Amino acid sequence: MKKFILISAIIELLAGVVLFFAPQLVPDFANGPGSHMAMGRMYGAAALGLGLFALQVWRNFDNETLIKVFLSSFLVFHLGVFIAIIASFLAGVFANPGAAMLHLILAIFTAYYLFKNNLANLPRGRKILAGVALVIGTFGVLLSLMPNILHQAGLHPDYADAKEYDLKGKKALIITTSHGVLNAPGETTGDPTGVFGSEMTVPYYEFQDAGMEVDVASIKGGEIPIDPQSFIFLIKSDADDRYLADETFQNKVKNSLKIDDVDFTQYDVIWMAGGWGAAYDLGQSEVLGKKVSEAYYAQTPVIGSVCHGALGLIQARDTLGNYLITGRTMTGVTDKQLKELGITVTPLHPETELRKLGVNFKSNTGNRDMLQTITVIDEERRFVTGQNQNSGHETAQKIMGILLENSTKPVLD
Repeated sequence: MKKFILISAIIELLAGVVLFFAPQLVPDFANGPGSHMAMGRMYGAAALGLGLFALQVWRNFDNETLIKVFLSSFLVFHLGVFIAIIASFLAGVFANPGAAMLHLILAIFTAYYLFKNNLANLPRGRKILAGVALVIGTFGVLLSLMPNILHQAGLHPDYADAKEYDLKGKKALIITTSHGVLNAPGETTGDPTGVFGSEMTVPYYEFQDAGMEVDVASIKGGEIPIDPQSFIFLIKSDADDRYLADETFQNKVKNSLKIDDVDFTQYDVIWMAGGWGAAYDLGQSEVLGKKVSEAYYAQTPVIGSVCHGALGLIQARDTLGNYLITGRTMTGVTDKQLKELGITVTPLHPETELRKLGVNFKSNTGNRDMLQTITVIDEERRFVTGQNQNSGHETAQKIMGILLENSTKPVLD
């Protein structure tokens, strides 16, 4: 253990000197904004302090109380830094999580010596139970923090410029997939899928809270399949929790309107939600394409989408038979995100299909595109598209901003 303490002291002192005095030597800090450099110096100061403490413990190795205090503080420090670096990696601050792994290794060795030092006289069974309790407790804390870590890293972000809109008398139509199986073309079995929950629930409540009447439709009508992964506690949104307690909304989802029977021109907002299921039927629906075209030429509706929902736009054509979205600036889920999630068996990929039709495709990227977002308004301000499941709040808010703007324009005779 004495060697471990000395090695720890050297590691922390070296890291502290570099990060406190010359954080610009670390590419992740040097290539980022000034706040990253400040964060590096802050971490360096902590590492210097811990390194000096470790050196003092090494020199006074016969002081058992000092050793216990050091091991306890060292364990807490490294577990905390491990979690912080993982969160920063997910948020795109660091290019790789290597430093996090180093802290995890140091935390594991520290835990070993902490137990060996404090539990040496306990029976073997109690030692095992204590070790298991520490492992479960550590991962339990990490698991409980993960929703917040993922949120801070970019999952379902709050929209900083959100406003409260009063749009009473306006109507919104949310359109979803009717396909509920994640399967390769030609296959009929696979994991359950459907609409991704938040891509339907977030806009629903944004529009409803603004006083709008909100209807829900799907390609085939009837019960809408919802991807069960949407509601895993690590990734579900506040709007998902609200949906799970909302019988009215749930009834709309169980008895959705069939798009064939809906007049899109009677709505102020047409919103197409995504999810893996949308790759199987939104872009293949000629009826949906025709309805989107009718809504566009009715002038009133603002047409929005997020993630795979953008596929609902690819069949729409103008009066000359040309694709309606050609030449427009838009976004949707990136090919990179699909590869990162390992799901490429779906028949249509939004980025690929939009680019094929001559769309000026915009997106944000990072260590994980699943934690990125962008909302794009086309040049005519008729189409508002969001990159992925994180874009719901901003996209819905920008749509409502356009509605309010349009309603205050003078009417010309």
